[in-house]
Formats: sequence, structure tokens, C-alpha cells
Amino acid sequence: MPVVSPFIRTGSRSSAMAAWAMIALLVPCSIYSVLYDSTFIWRLIGYALLGMLAETIYTLLVKRKRRLICMGSGFTAALIAASVPPSMPFLPMLFAILIAIWIIKLPMVGSPLRFNAAMVGRLFLMLVYPAQTVNWGTPTVDVISTATPQELYRTEGFPLEWSEWLFSKIDGTWEGLFLLVPGSPGETFPLLLVLLGGWLCRKGILGWRTPLFFLISFSITTAVFGHSPLFNLLSSATLFSAIFIVADPVSTPMSKSGQIICGIIIGLGNALVREFTFYTEAIVYAVLIGNLCAPLLDRMAFELRGKALFKRMTEVPTIGK
Repeated sequence: MPVVSPFIRTGSRSSAMAAWAMIALLVPCSIYSVLYDSTFIWRLIGYALLGMLAETIYTLLVKRKRRLICMGSGFTAALIAASVPPSMPFLPMLFAILIAIWIIKLPMVGSPLRFNAAMVGRLFLMLVYPAQTVNWGTPTVDVISTATPQELYRTEGFPLEWSEWLFSKIDGTWEGLFLLVPGSPGETFPLLLVLLGGWLCRKGILGWRTPLFFLISFSITTAVFGHSPLFNLLSSATLFSAIFIVADPVSTPMSKSGQIICGIIIGLGNALVREFTFYTEAIVYAVLIGNLCAPLLDRMAFELRGKALFKRMTEVPTIGK
């Protein structure tokens, strides 16, 4: 049975595991909806249902075996919605979901090279609808909106108070210039994301190697560049990506060593793109680079493992005197 994104087990339990991950995602999104946008949670559920419908239509067109509940595709659609501004119009979201599911997720089943479908959908929005993708607030003539504490830290070198970004008390203005608004709904509550990640790992739903080494390599690289590793970990999309994106076993290596190296590549790439480009949210490019490396990492790991096993099998045992 194929592994269903973004989970590490196979077989009949994959739909149940997808449902647990969806519940985990709904927790921060529901709190976001209560605090900031009362209608967002219903839009998120609607997009998840749209993703399920998209898979059903695809299976009908290609005459593939249909599943009663297409939870994997629903979760992919929900991830896209949770990673963009809640004001994203419906038509761009529709295009992004269809591209993620019809072009990436379903056709690449069984292919050696598999991209993270949600990140491809997010990349489509960044390239085709850049204005809507960065529309985090309603700036006035005198005030510039900023999505997350990371934006303000990057532009002005000013980190917010710990209580503001740890507990998502993000509002008001900074020095009358920056309008402070919360970021994307899925990444706004760092402490809650840590708890959810630990819970999903304990239930065996998420693998730990790739996200752990992603966080370690990202922290080390940001420290080398002279930035605060803790601030960069707990702000922006870092924790959200580690839990819901980087741990995807479909687009990351199957080998244990490959998972570790892939996590290092994604963390390093995320820090480098942040430092040397104008993209604060560099995780999209970093994850896709890691996806490109996944087949090579698996091949190298399996070849090395095969050589070690062959050498062990061909060794002639020596009989002691």
C-alpha cells in the first residue's frame, strides 16, 4: 500500500491518521478564528472539502479506485489555506488546490521524485498572486502592515516582546509606522504547535528525524549569521513547517540517514534563502529543494547499506585455533 501524505504508516489506517493530523491543524486555526477572524475556520473546512472533491473527480476521470473519504487531499488543501493570509480570494485558492492535487499529489504516486503538494500550491500563489499572498493587513497611507514578528525583525531589527509573539498578542502599531497583524492562521501560536507536534509524534503519526534535524540545522545557521535562534524558531512558519510540512514521508526520503540529511538540507536552505534574498518565508523553496534531493539520498543510503550487507555476507568466517 502506498504511504499517504503526510503520514508515516500505510494501509487501512492512513485515513484515520490523516483525520488526527487534520484535527491537530484545526486546533490553532480554530483559536485564530476566535481571536482574529470568526469566519476563517469555516472557510478552512470548505477548502478541505474542496480538496476531497478534487480527488474524487480525479479518480473518476482516470478510472482509479475511489476512496470514500479522501482525507489526504483534504489535508493538503487545508494546509494551503492555513499557510496564506485569511483574506486570500477564492479563485486563487481554487487554482492552488487543483494544481496541488491534480498535478502533483495524485499523478506522482509511485514516482521516485515526489514534491510536497501543499508547498507547490503555496509556490503557485507566491508566483502568480504575489500581492494577495503578502496582503496581511490593511495598511493606510502612513502605516505599513507586517505579517509576523519575523517581518519586523528583518526590516527593522526589532524583536517584539516575548509575551506578544509567544501568546499571539499581536496588534497595534510599532512607532506609528508598522501595523502589527497576526501571520497565517496555522503558524500563529508557537507554544501550541510544540505541544501538537509532541502529541502527533507520540501517537506515531509523524516521523521525528527530518523535522528535528531541520530545526537543529536552521538554528545553527541562523546563529552563524548573528541572529537569535530561539526567536527565529518560535516566530514565522518554522514550527508549523516542522510539524505539518517537513515531516511528510511521501516527499522526503524513506531511509533513516536520508531523512536526517534531508532535514539538514531544508534547515540550511531555509536560513540561507532568508538571509540572502527578500523572502522571509523561505520554507517553500527549502522544502522543494529537499524534495529534489530525496531520491538521490535514498539511492545513496540503499547502495551503502547494500554494500555493507554484501560485504558481511561474503566474509569468510575464521575458525579460532
